[in-house]
Amino acid sequence: MTTIADRLYFFSGSADLPPGHGVHEGVADPARYAPLAGVRHWRRMLSNFWPADFMLRQRTYRTVEHAFQAAKIALADPALAERFALESGTALARGDGAMARKHRKLVLLDDPQLRQWDGLRHAVMREAMHAKFSGHEPLRAVLLATPTAQLWHGTGRGQPPTRIHDLETIRDQLRQ
Repeated sequence: MTTIADRLYFFSGSADLPPGHGVHEGVADPARYAPLAGVRHWRRMLSNFWPADFMLRQRTYRTVEHAFQAAKIALADPALAERFALESGTALARGDGAMARKHRKLVLLDDPQLRQWDGLRHAVMREAMHAKFSGHEPLRAVLLATPTAQLWHGTGRGQPPTRIHDLETIRDQLRQ
């Protein structure tokens, strides 16, 4: 007999539904997720667009998306990358994750920079997500309240969801 793993889906615009009631979700025992059911917008909190100021490499970022885009742009123009950090005082830094994503092409990387970014991007994302969840007890509690569920990110209509193994790994690290 095979068991199907619990699956939870999230994205920045997720509906505020109990665990197991989201699109494509399935949980064997909803009671296991009772702590999540009492948290408004818990799915959105798992998103890289959720605003939760955190420190990373001596800079403060509003969202994981801000830190991610800053790291990429820094390969071509470190001064422009600073605009994503709250210390810059820019409207971009104070904006939401969607604004940060919208500015992802503030500069275009050349071929060597793109190759470098391809080698760095996953580590940058893991580091930013870890900083976000380890630096905010309510967000940490939400992540830990997903016990061993697979965490899937919805990427938009017509796009297949992506399992976020890094977030599952961060959850395991925070549990220790």
